[in-house]
Amino acid sequence: MAKLGKDANVVSNWHHPIENFQTSTMEFYAAVEQALKPREIPDYEVSRIDWREGGVLTARREYLRIKRGKLAFDLCAAPFGTGFFFSWWLAEVPPTHALLWAILICFVGLGFIGGLVAAYGLTGLFWAVVVSVGVMCLLGYLLREGHLGTEVEDIVLAIPFFGGLYEKIFKPSTYYRTDTTLMFQSVVHTVVLKVVEELLSSGGVRPLTELERKPIMREFYQR
Repeated sequence: MAKLGKDANVVSNWHHPIENFQTSTMEFYAAVEQALKPREIPDYEVSRIDWREGGVLTARREYLRIKRGKLAFDLCAAPFGTGFFFSWWLAEVPPTHALLWAILICFVGLGFIGGLVAAYGLTGLFWAVVVSVGVMCLLGYLLREGHLGTEVEDIVLAIPFFGGLYEKIFKPSTYYRTDTTLMFQSVVHTVVLKVVEELLSSGGVRPLTELERKPIMREFYQR
């Protein structure tokens, strides 16, 4: 399992320890999954993911991942001493092997352009530019509309110059993107709190205070 890495953009996180309390991690995950369904979050997916507790050879801990596009909630629930803790991290998932694919695509693209120039001179260069611009426009549109999936978008974003150009033209930072990110956070966080408080209530533990319910934002508006 790969690490998030230093380039991962952590949007926010939340955690809360509870003394003298125990529950089932798997039952908590299942309850969160069930509580998410009526919310009808657009294009989200749920999976289980293992993260190491530290470096190599340390134990793995299973997290519940709730993913939408590049954004992923990783939820954890586990015993700690005589108590139990709940936590989640919301981050932009970094590309997987995207840079290697980007390098390959650059080589193929340069080979295509070089072949046209060698065969047709300036005429070949002209058509290479026209075809490249047309392909980039079509690709940008398809990526923005979600027809090619996030993996392909990650590859494009990893290509030097073209990745930045694509993001600037087709996927700039907007109020809508910020709003949907915050809504995704709000809905999942509300579901997590609902499940946590149901468990606390059944265990005779006091409900969370308003301060204990608040997530910690990580300079979201400066990203």
